[in-house]
Amino acid sequence: MTRNLQRKWLHPQAVPRGFFRLYLLTLLSRGDETGYSITQKILDMTEGAWRPGPGTMYPMLKGLASDGLAKAAPAPRGSGRSYSITTKGRRELEKMRGNLAGVGRREKVVGRLFADLLPPSVYVPAMVNRYREGIDLLRQKILEVPETDRVVQLKELKLVLESQLRWVELQLDEMAAVRRPVLRARHAQ
Repeated sequence: MTRNLQRKWLHPQAVPRGFFRLYLLTLLSRGDETGYSITQKILDMTEGAWRPGPGTMYPMLKGLASDGLAKAAPAPRGSGRSYSITTKGRRELEKMRGNLAGVGRREKVVGRLFADLLPPSVYVPAMVNRYREGIDLLRQKILEVPETDRVVQLKELKLVLESQLRWVELQLDEMAAVRRPVLRARHAQ
């Protein structure tokens, strides 16, 4: 993939505006932030793949403030402004998070299109890496779930993983069974 094409796909405009708004409110719900500190957190979280520019960041923060979802104050150190979430912003954040329930289904549908778009030689390694990263994120997030719910979720995860492991083992066994006669024939020559 060329560098220009990569830039286009990783451009802040490729991130839906509603998602950015939700993410900003999420960060502000954890504590006061400046535009610069938010940009740094996004850079860290995305391993440098996404860096919203000032022309995206500051109008969005000002919009949150003008909508009454965030409050701006002079930054404690240096120039600029620090933003904090308001009570109205917390209510909006909870509403937005509630709307995310349908995201899983949309992600599954887009995932099917993505799978159809890519050849297996590209798709399979990408998905293996995605699952590896997903499990790492799951390990972090599951610790935030209340213990009684966590037990239920961990048991469900165990069943899913055991089922997937059985499937992988069957695939490997079948491949080994097919290779054995071929290897025997080669050794007999």
